[in-house]
Amino acid sequence: MGTGNQPGGLLPGRAGQPSDGLPVYEGNNKDIVITGIGYLFMPLGFVLALLRMITSHYKNYRKAANYNLLYHVFVGGFVQLLGFVFYSIFSEDGIDIGTLIGILIMISLITLLPAAVFARTAAKARFRFSQLANQYVNLIKVERVRYTGDLADRTGQSEADVNRDLLYLQKYGLLDSGLLFHEGADEAAPAAQGGQAASSPFSPPAGGLHQQQRGPQQLPKSVRCPGCGAQNTVAPGQSTTCEYCGTTIAYG
Repeated sequence: MGTGNQPGGLLPGRAGQPSDGLPVYEGNNKDIVITGIGYLFMPLGFVLALLRMITSHYKNYRKAANYNLLYHVFVGGFVQLLGFVFYSIFSEDGIDIGTLIGILIMISLITLLPAAVFARTAAKARFRFSQLANQYVNLIKVERVRYTGDLADRTGQSEADVNRDLLYLQKYGLLDSGLLFHEGADEAAPAAQGGQAASSPFSPPAGGLHQQQRGPQQLPKSVRCPGCGAQNTVAPGQSTTCEYCGTTIAYG
């Protein structure tokens, strides 16, 4: 459950970045408030966390934070139920040991089990977004990609997702805020690779167009000898001597 280190899921680092410099969670004051409510009154915190997820989960950088909120809410529910159990123990009626163990098992199943699932899911979402951020940085800084359509194709995201992710990376300083990006794909990219395309085994030969303009290529054909009637093979534009009677045969 290492994802629940801080409200909003912020790991140690600068302004929402972990120590390796990659942003993983987008946490803010709303997340802190929802987390606090989750520890004080779990049902309301759960509803607020669900609303937060419904309204923001389409953003790649929010996915881990939303799962992390639900983790905190269920841990908060466990704390609250545990408080009620201890209150009952010290009340006048008290609770026998068998009943206490049963209650503890039940509240653990309905709170800590979902919390563990959400913690694991948050860790996976954090890892996926860290990988995606690394991919963006490499494509933009190393390969100099400046078109959101190309970035979308290379990363498997939609252009809308790419635009949101780029703004987020610029916000946290992983990309220069002065970088300009263009919508769509770079149409000049295939032209820049023209030399490579020409040498492709699937490309037509250099003289292909010229050959097409001259018409179909002629092939040797079999011609009957006018002297003896024997069949002889004659090359295009040439003549040959019949091998049986010596008569000259034109390609015709």
